[in-house]
Amino acid sequence: MKAAVWHAQRDMRIEDIPEPEVGPEDVKIKVAYAGICHTDVFEYLYGPQTVFNPPLALGHEFSGVVEEVGEKVTGLAKGDPVTGLPYYPCWECAYCKENLWNLCPGAQAHGMHIHGAFAEYVPLHYKGVYKLPEGVSLEEAATVEPTSVVYRAVKRSGLRPGESVHIVGAGPVGLLLANVAKYKGAEKIVVSEPLEIRRRKALEMGATHVINPETEDVLGKVYEICEGVGAHVSFDCVGSAATLDTAVYSTRRNGRVGILGFAFYESPTYPLMLLAAFAGEYTYFATLGYNVEMKEVVDLMGKGELHPGQVISDVIPFDDIVDFFDHFEENRRSHLKVLLKMG
Repeated sequence: MKAAVWHAQRDMRIEDIPEPEVGPEDVKIKVAYAGICHTDVFEYLYGPQTVFNPPLALGHEFSGVVEEVGEKVTGLAKGDPVTGLPYYPCWECAYCKENLWNLCPGAQAHGMHIHGAFAEYVPLHYKGVYKLPEGVSLEEAATVEPTSVVYRAVKRSGLRPGESVHIVGAGPVGLLLANVAKYKGAEKIVVSEPLEIRRRKALEMGATHVINPETEDVLGKVYEICEGVGAHVSFDCVGSAATLDTAVYSTRRNGRVGILGFAFYESPTYPLMLLAAFAGEYTYFATLGYNVEMKEVVDLMGKGELHPGQVISDVIPFDDIVDFFDHFEENRRSHLKVLLKMG
């Protein structure tokens, strides 16, 4: 099958690799759309920096159609439109038994440890395959994966209806956060973002207020909007020391601070503000992927409660993938969520 295989830093080649074998509990999916995550791009440009293990096809955000099912699989058939978990948990460890599959120590992730969705076919375990409800397109379904990350983060934040939220950074994750926070009943959703195109999109996706950090006092504006004391929950969706500072100090006392961003531009070992934690009784939390949230997101999209497809800015042909990655840095400010159209 044809795949975009990343071999080393700035070395990706479209080539033929073996089609995945289908075990008795596996489902072989013909990929329709694959989302490009910024992590994919930064690993390509600067990596491998984390757990990515080239050579391999990247890609962990996708939708497709069932091509083949294993002999023990029920409830799925060839031709079903689906999305699914881009990793194989063991399903047996203490974490998996608590439905915390994302924390499984033995999990193998597509596009990180094994070939991912920048290929014609991807194999999944049947327990992690979700049939798309009527009305959810394959294109929009390619945004289920990042939406699931965000949905879990909002759940972990304990966000309650009527509370206020500050989102630092309106890339795809920040924009999806605004959409989920709106669904969860947040009264005030403040997004700070320097790019005008992203501020406008944030308002479309649920933000009630937007701030330009290049021309406005972010902390002053957040306090002004949020009863003079700051947001109940703040999320850093960028991943730098400066943006984490902004998230923390815009949060009211006894508030919660979510860490979703991971930056490749500086050391990821920046410290948390411990003095601020003591002074304000802050609760810090982070999120690693998702588990049951993916099924919940699919169901909510089917009901029309979430609309993550709004974050898609470009759909490009699969054959253009290498050129896109090579020129990402010079064009990154003009993109939101970019999908590859396979086939």
